[in-house]
Amino acid sequence: MEKGIFHRRIEFDIGEDEEGRVFLTGTLQDTRLGQPVHHMSVRAAVDLVDGRIQLLEGEMLHVPHQDCRHALRTLQRLVGVEIKPGFTQLVRDVVGSPEGCSHLAVLVTNLGHVSVQGRGALLVHRFGGGDKAVRMMREQAIRLGIMGSCYTWREDGPLMKRMREETGP
Repeated sequence: MEKGIFHRRIEFDIGEDEEGRVFLTGTLQDTRLGQPVHHMSVRAAVDLVDGRIQLLEGEMLHVPHQDCRHALRTLQRLVGVEIKPGFTQLVRDVVGSPEGCSHLAVLVTNLGHVSVQGRGALLVHRFGGGDKAVRMMREQAIRLGIMGSCYTWREDGPLMKRMREETGP
């Protein structure tokens, strides 16, 4: 198989902003035959507790057509939206629409997924993994429908048993 025809890189960095929100920065870079095709980024601030998007902006540093940059306007439609089940479909419908960009939609969909990881990491960082962090993580897992979504989060698994022991039924 020939290598180097197309390459996609998606990266995210997650931290905390000065207001205590989860702050995410993500980039998507595509190259075709060694030449850049797409290079775009998004920045978002997400509420730690409810996962609501409070800030979402992006930029397109390299695009195949200048018209592509008009797709950035669709991001504002997601401000105020809670990242929870159904978010991926909403991103497809809004950012992946004819007014948007499928590549930008891929990046924002990934932002939704990694925001859940970032929220969990920030809870552990802020509360040291104690009862309050475990309780909040359990509440988020229930709201997000994570329980039962994979082997680790199975209802009868050790993680869920620990969460029930530390927070009650």
